Amino acid sequence: MPYSCPACGAESIITRHVGRNVGGVAGGVAGTASGVAGASSGASAGMAIGAVGGPVGIAIGGLAGALLGGLVGGVTGTVAGSKIGEKLDEEVLDDLECAECGHTFRSDDI
Repeated sequence: MPYSCPACGAESIITRHVGRNVGGVAGGVAGTASGVAGASSGASAGMAIGAVGGPVGIAIGGLAGALLGGLVGGVTGTVAGSKIGEKLDEEVLDDLECAECGHTFRSDDI
């Protein structure tokens, strides 16, 4: 459904996604930090798997496990943060902006 600006009546309305973007970044940072903090278990698992290849395999397996822990944590945090931010956009924040006059408003306000 096309929206029109309640201030000037223009129909050139853009969606802002402020909450989703901020939530995604914050969640990604927190998730990565959590993943790196928990990477010791991933490194241990990688070292155990890499033990078949000797000392080099243990080193590479440990590094791969730690990196994978950080990546998984970052992705999970980003997705969760984005979903929370989407809810904030829908329920709390002004989610629409008029491209003509710059007025921000919620879709519920129309």
